[in-house]
Amino acid sequence: MLHAAMLRSPHAHARIKSIDVARARAMPGVHAVLTGEDAKQYWGPLPPTIDIGMKVPTVYGLATEKVYYMGEPVVAVAADSRYLAEDALELIDVEYEPLPAVTDTEAALAPGAPLLYPDWGDNVQCEWGMAVGPVDEVFAQAAHVFDYRIPQHRYSGVSLEGRAALAQFDAYSRKLTLHCSTQSPNLVRTLVAQTFNFPEHDVQVIAPDIGGGYGNKLQADAEVIPCLLSLATGRPVKWTESRQENLLSGMQCRDYVWYLRVAVSRDGILQGLDAKVYGNVGCDGTCHAAGAGKFLVACGYVPGPYKWQAFKVSTKVAVSNKAPSGAYRGYGKDIANFPLEVAMNRMADALGISPVEFRRRNFIGRDEFPYQQISGPIYDSGDYALCLSKLLDLVDYDGVKRRQARQNDGTGSRYLGIGLASMLEPSGGAVPNCIFNSYEVATVRLMPEGGILVLTGHQDIGQGTETTLCQVVADELGCTPDDVRIIYGDTNAVPYGMGPWSSRGATFNVSCVAEAARTLKRNLIEVAAHLWQCEATGVDIAGGAIAEAGGERTLTLKALGNQLHLWPGAFGIVPKHVTNPFEATHYWTSPIASWAPDELGRIRLYSTHPSGSSAIVVEVDAETGKIEVKDIAIVDDCGVIINPMIVEGQLHGGYVQGIGGALLEEFHYDERGQLWNTDLTSYLHPLATDVPAIKCDHVISPSPYTALGTKGMGEGSAIMPVAVMVNAVEDALRPFGVRVSELPLTPERVIALLRTSPRWREMYGAPA
Repeated sequence: MLHAAMLRSPHAHARIKSIDVARARAMPGVHAVLTGEDAKQYWGPLPPTIDIGMKVPTVYGLATEKVYYMGEPVVAVAADSRYLAEDALELIDVEYEPLPAVTDTEAALAPGAPLLYPDWGDNVQCEWGMAVGPVDEVFAQAAHVFDYRIPQHRYSGVSLEGRAALAQFDAYSRKLTLHCSTQSPNLVRTLVAQTFNFPEHDVQVIAPDIGGGYGNKLQADAEVIPCLLSLATGRPVKWTESRQENLLSGMQCRDYVWYLRVAVSRDGILQGLDAKVYGNVGCDGTCHAAGAGKFLVACGYVPGPYKWQAFKVSTKVAVSNKAPSGAYRGYGKDIANFPLEVAMNRMADALGISPVEFRRRNFIGRDEFPYQQISGPIYDSGDYALCLSKLLDLVDYDGVKRRQARQNDGTGSRYLGIGLASMLEPSGGAVPNCIFNSYEVATVRLMPEGGILVLTGHQDIGQGTETTLCQVVADELGCTPDDVRIIYGDTNAVPYGMGPWSSRGATFNVSCVAEAARTLKRNLIEVAAHLWQCEATGVDIAGGAIAEAGGERTLTLKALGNQLHLWPGAFGIVPKHVTNPFEATHYWTSPIASWAPDELGRIRLYSTHPSGSSAIVVEVDAETGKIEVKDIAIVDDCGVIINPMIVEGQLHGGYVQGIGGALLEEFHYDERGQLWNTDLTSYLHPLATDVPAIKCDHVISPSPYTALGTKGMGEGSAIMPVAVMVNAVEDALRPFGVRVSELPLTPERVIALLRTSPRWREMYGAPA
């Protein structure tokens, strides 16, 4: 086995004038040194992961004529050890011609900005807009019109395990095997096959247990480089991403600015929403990853859980000289939630209404579901008001407000605040023209010894797929979870499936597995009834056995498995109308997703719509800017809950990630596109000591559109905390009249914010 290392660009934007690899190739123990031009004999451009009316650049796994971001791979080396490969990088000489870089979203969209792809004529990768209802009329007649500019910075998942890949090309069979850390082996197989122009059945992708995904591991850009080196050397080649590589070129997320105009009636009823979002996908949001699509999702879901009379939205998505942008525990629903929930609190404050009452007045009602939102999606079920009511009890909202009145009297430096937000989490995406498509397939099989084998294209990335599916199948087939084994992660063994993104596990995956198990159960009952010469209606499966009504005759699953497969065999005992008694395969797609535009041009891309509410209690030290989180409460509605422990674990983990984005995590790019924090001493995460115990409660509104009434829930707790934290800090600092304008809320930023307050400067004797 050989080991790979990659020489990465020190520039954010530069033309490659020359590359001299002679000394590296002559180094003992080095077996391949390939530039982007060398690699063209083996592969083609990276295929698009999404293309919904987007500009698709011609880019490769290794840079060719230009580099577009700091950290882009330029030369790949395969050597006997990682140490030798890294040493060889030191012997490569690259001459660059630096070019002007652009990193700011709005600057990238401005006339005269440096162009990444000159043939485009601008830096716009895609743009889109729609309008529904009498927008101009509603704003002209509104009692109140509010305008906000709300940006969010760039951060990402930074999973404990970075990306890793082991590629082996067999020149005799012409087959390529790739072990890699991916959320979706089947999608990676497709992308690798397209990159190398291989027949897809000659590519096998195997994903072992994955140490964190969060949407960051859905592409195949760096993963193709070990494949390239294996093709060139005929040897297995391994690459393990370092933390610096992960921060430089792993998928990054967020990074946008919203402009909201909201029309509100005199009595606090939302009437019109006019929203524009400008997104930044770094060097590319189509081929390196599918980042461009999340801004289209954001446009469809910015109306949130509220009712509107008129709606207008648009987006422009810019490329820039930053690392590629992909998914991170939200994919657009996070982008939709943050600005609206911050605006809801600010509008309530301006109107003299409590943020609780303002939301209650505008929620979609429990009895209005299924509800078609003005932007097009069909919300399947929910009780937003009940979620909020339970939250108030869970966090003792009234008690906190009483403590706040006593504490924030100006005699001390620590100011108490409470923030809340509601959340809508569209889950189970079904997006056309991309790898994030609209179906899932599963096979449930009875083995000769009575065990149950489930074959799924879904991937376990720590979210509990194995546990959950065992529970579902055991419940449907009347056996125990120990009788069920889940097979996943090997493209040669499982059906083609999309994988875990967009919280699809509880929607697509659970639904197709449950339906396959039900079909198998019906067939097994037919076989038993045929054996006993009785009506199938009088036969059922429970306790690991098939039993006739009254319990006179029983047959264990093991005994039936033996009879079907071996003694005497299916020919003698299966009725002719049962076509496959051994296994059942089910294909499931959402009954409410639709790619056919309605009369207003709206499409529906999501299958379920979980919801929830959350609150954070903070203390902000006005002398130091430090924020201390005192209390956290979450109420979640993910429909029918299969495993409460898994659900609460997802809520806890996602929420801490959201707090990291609100308070600590940030990619620090300067105006030249240089990333300044490339290790975990400067890219900061929350510690266990930063987060108090998280209180959870649930509302259960079953979805009428999934097999078990389940809805997704993997992203909701990660998308709420940023808005909740901003609302909490603004509530705490209400005596100083400040509004958060920049994230994350580091102590330095909080102090800078307070310096804009005349009252704070007077209290602390500070200059403006």
